[in-house]
Amino acid sequence: MAEIQRSSLAGEMTQRFIEFVMMQSQQAALFLGRMPHPHTGKTEPNLEVARMLIEQLEMLREKTRGNLNHEETEILASILADLQLTYAQARAAAPTA
Repeated sequence: MAEIQRSSLAGEMTQRFIEFVMMQSQQAALFLGRMPHPHTGKTEPNLEVARMLIEQLEMLREKTRGNLNHEETEILASILADLQLTYAQARAAAPTA
């Protein structure tokens, strides 16, 4: 019985971790201009905030290295790669000050 409880708890924690990463990813996408602002309906890029959110996900990956299961590792790596590419593209397209 304890084995089932541990397995169920591990699955629940995996789901929570993935949900957290996805929420951070959505926030970064919002500030990268990939999603419209929920209140205004307009895209409002803010690359500084987007970079901060991406750096937080990078920090999370480093601090949890070796402690994530395969699914968690793959999702985090995929999301980071996508956000980093989008950030680089947005940075290149941004007007220079």
